[in-house]
Amino acid sequence: MEAIDFMNQTLYQKLPGSLDDISSHPKFVLIRPDGTIFYSDLSNDGKKITVFGQEKICDSHTDYIGKLVESYFSDHDAMVEDVKKGNLYGNLIQFLLDGNIIFNNITSYQGPLFFLHGTCGQLLIPPCSTEAQDESLTSLSEYIDYFKEIEVKEYHDILNNIKDSYREDGRVAINHYFERKSENKAHKH
Repeated sequence: MEAIDFMNQTLYQKLPGSLDDISSHPKFVLIRPDGTIFYSDLSNDGKKITVFGQEKICDSHTDYIGKLVESYFSDHDAMVEDVKKGNLYGNLIQFLLDGNIIFNNITSYQGPLFFLHGTCGQLLIPPCSTEAQDESLTSLSEYIDYFKEIEVKEYHDILNNIKDSYREDGRVAINHYFERKSENKAHKH
């Protein structure tokens, strides 16, 4: 997988993890319409980072998205303002409106919740994904295959929150998304 490690400003080099090796488990992934993958993994949790001049310990999706916006979307005033306010959802919606695919790791690795629920993620798909995004999403699949459950949200209208939502095993979530996309395309023609 060719991706940009946006937390460390380098190319992402790690191989896919497993349930035993969580160092490359994705934390937050953004796939641009041109297919560019911005990838962050759990190894950044607990690190000191600076986001728009504020030093903090990186421990939440808000911190990761703040670093992503600072590094690659700092010319988007509304997104910068959302980061400064700690408005995670404003940036997620803007990313979707701009046509980006998002993967969030929502696993609780602490305490009994991990043993009860295992690895969990969210895959958010904008109304129109591109072929380049599909190729990138295919390369991401090996990094999420071991997830026990992925909630897939295929948006039809982002602002009105109209979407198809379903939960699947990580090994089949992306393949089933492509099957549904192909079926929907066939029905439209």
